[in-house]
Amino acid sequence: MTPLLERDVHLFDLDNTLYAPENGILEQIAPRMRHFISDALGISLEESNTLCDLYYQQYGGTIRGIQLHYPKVDLNKFSEFSHQVNLDKVAKATKLKDALHAFKKSRYVFTNSPLSYATRVLKHIDLYDCFDGIFSVELTGYKMKPDPHAFNTICKHFGFKANEAAFYDDQVANITTAKSLGMRTILVNRSDVDKHDACYKTEDLPSFVRSLVK
Repeated sequence: MTPLLERDVHLFDLDNTLYAPENGILEQIAPRMRHFISDALGISLEESNTLCDLYYQQYGGTIRGIQLHYPKVDLNKFSEFSHQVNLDKVAKATKLKDALHAFKKSRYVFTNSPLSYATRVLKHIDLYDCFDGIFSVELTGYKMKPDPHAFNTICKHFGFKANEAAFYDDQVANITTAKSLGMRTILVNRSDVDKHDACYKTEDLPSFVRSLVK
């Protein structure tokens, strides 16, 4: 048995993992975040850009930095505005859908994105019914991946142990935390990354999941 099949729970990141980075969804979100923060804090777009990058590096997401350092900012409004993206050119993930339906393990989406956005994207790419649940950033209290808190919280929320799970993500820092907690790890859609500590690496998630179907 492959080591991944020994894991009964499989956790999938959403952005740039369940769909290809070439779809450019995150490239739409970033400028909207910068504009919102610029307006909310009364700073220039250049200053907002610097702040966003700093908080992403420090906390895994800009919204966590805003929560900690600017508590008067309405996080719900910030999140809603930032994630109003156009999905018209994003294709349905038909091959991945077929692979996931054939894969008889517990499957959850584990995302740093808000629930409303995650639900919208999953429905648009036709993967919404492929998962047993969605664990979004609100459920972490915005203390998101790669913070161990997010991983420990999803384990408690769905009732499994870290060493019972496999974790699929496109961010090396998230992979590192997951592996340190005992999860088997799969780095997805990162042809640009050679150095990593993931257990597996793939640029073709549908084929990878199909290879696990026994």
